Amino acid sequence: PVIELTKDQVTLAGLWKHECVRVFADKLSREVDKNFVDKVLAEFMPQHFGEELYEANKETPWYADFQREIAFDEETGEELGAPKVYEPAESLDFVRTKAYEYLGRFNETYPQKAMHLVLFDEAMRHLMKINRMIQQKRGSGMLVGVGGSGEQSLA
Repeated sequence: PVIELTKDQVTLAGLWKHECVRVFADKLSREVDKNFVDKVLAEFMPQHFGEELYEANKETPWYADFQREIAFDEETGEELGAPKVYEPAESLDFVRTKAYEYLGRFNETYPQKAMHLVLFDEAMRHLMKINRMIQQKRGSGMLVGVGGSGEQSLA
């Protein structure tokens, strides 16, 4: 499936950069260290991938595996769930819409545990990071933040 989604070099270079940031920068806590990773990538990409691929991916693309529509069995009409395809996010607004759909389904299924969240841009980025972590084999992470900032709700 990765081959089908990376039909061009720009997408493949974007996925590479996205994964570098997720694997290295996301584990750092100081902004100066995260900026160092960005600086290294900004120096590495034009040198090894060429200026054109670097420019096309200057802003790190986001990837998520919850963007597809829910599939249904044609014979029984039974819900099969949405295919998990790790692909570039169309936009933060599109991902936000999908997240609100899933949140609405959760709230309908568990009304006594209903969550009424506001998913602003930074929350969406954190949601995509958390989603990537828990989809990994043996994936784990530690969420650190001020009380009331939403770590528990997003997880």
